[in-house]
Amino acid sequence: MVLITLLLVAILACVHIFANGITSLNTMSKSKWLSFAGGISIAFVFVHILPELHNMQATLREEGRVSLLFERYLYIISLLGVLLFYGLERILIDMRENNTSKIPQSYKISIFWWHVCMFATFNLIIGYYLHHELIVYNFSTLFTFIALGFHLLIVDYSLLRHHESRYHNIGRWFMATAVFAGGVAGVFVTIPDIFSFALFALVSGAIVVNSFKEELPKDKENNYTFFLTGSIIYTVLLIL
Repeated sequence: MVLITLLLVAILACVHIFANGITSLNTMSKSKWLSFAGGISIAFVFVHILPELHNMQATLREEGRVSLLFERYLYIISLLGVLLFYGLERILIDMRENNTSKIPQSYKISIFWWHVCMFATFNLIIGYYLHHELIVYNFSTLFTFIALGFHLLIVDYSLLRHHESRYHNIGRWFMATAVFAGGVAGVFVTIPDIFSFALFALVSGAIVVNSFKEELPKDKENNYTFFLTGSIIYTVLLIL
C-alpha cells in the first residue's frame, strides 16, 4: 500500500509540474481537454463526494462523536470550504477587473502566496486522504485518483491564468511538493476520524467551488460533447 500511495501522489505531483503544457495547445484542443476534465470533476462531486460526506457524518453519529447540535458538522465544514475558496476568488476577480498597473507589486505577491498556500494545503489533505482511502477501498481508489488528477489539472490552468510566470516558476513546484508530502504524511500519521473527516469536508467545499467556477464550460470556451462524455464515463465507472 505504501508504494502504491507514493506512486499515486508522485503522478499527481507530475500533473502540477507538466500541466502548463495545456496552455500551449490550440484553442480547440484546450477546450476539449478542459471540458472533458470538467465533466469528470462535476460527476465526482455529485456521485462520490456528496455520498462520502453523508457516510462520514453517519459514522460520526453512530459512534456518538457528535451531538445533536453538530449533526450537520461535516456539511458546515464543507460550507466553510466553499466560503473560504470563493472569497479568495472574488479578491482575484476584483483585482483583475481593476487597473492592475495601479496595484502595488507587494500586494500581487501576497495574493499569489495566499492563493498558492491555500491550494497547497488542499493538496496536503488530498495526499493524506488518498492513502487512507486506498487502505479502505483498495482498487476503487483508482477512480478517485483519476478524478483528482483531472481536477488538479484545471486548478493548475486556473492558477497559471491568474499568476502566469510567477506560478510557472515557483508555484507549481510548491503544489507538487505539497501533494507528495501529504501522501507521505498519510503513510506515517493517522488523524482521528472527527478531524480527518473535517479536513475532507473542507476540501470537498473547495472542490465544489472550483468545479462550478472553472470546470462548468463557459461561453466559447466550452465543448459540451466532451463535457457530457467525461461526466457520463466517470459516473458509469463509479457505479460499476
